[in-house]
Amino acid sequence: MKEIYHVKRSAVMRVETHSAQDTQALAASLAPVLPAGTWIRLEGDLGAGKTTFTQGLGKALGIARAIKSPTYTIVKEYDLEGQAAPRLIHIDAYRLEEGGADTVDLASYRQQGDLVLVEWAQFIETELPTAYLDLALSYGQEVDDRVLTIQWVGGQEPEWLSQWSKEVSDHAR
Repeated sequence: MKEIYHVKRSAVMRVETHSAQDTQALAASLAPVLPAGTWIRLEGDLGAGKTTFTQGLGKALGIARAIKSPTYTIVKEYDLEGQAAPRLIHIDAYRLEEGGADTVDLASYRQQGDLVLVEWAQFIETELPTAYLDLALSYGQEVDDRVLTIQWVGGQEPEWLSQWSKEVSDHAR
């Protein structure tokens, strides 16, 4: 039987998953430790699992409705009942490649303590906070395999991330 994930730890954490369900389970394991106000930059090719990761995190945070990529709407907001953060904000900045980030009030999400996940963040780079979790997804060897490269950007890695990383590593053994 294949393990759910395989982890290599250093300043950068590398996790391999073997199905969409495994990727969602990894995201769900992050939910209990993720503090309000955290931004996650999701990087990866089309179909690499950015929205799949968001779905796993959202479900673990109690979001019952379907979470789909906000490709055409750019931003989707989900209320979080009984969580530290008031909302989960899912941004797909792909359509902002030619500009227009100023039409989306990204600063308000920082001020309100929302959890924010941004796909295609390279198109709104100047709008990102100074510190965030960078999560890059890429294809693995098999069709359903994904490699997630996770690191903190912008200063000292927070204790919650170190703890989660250790828990994921312990789970993989």
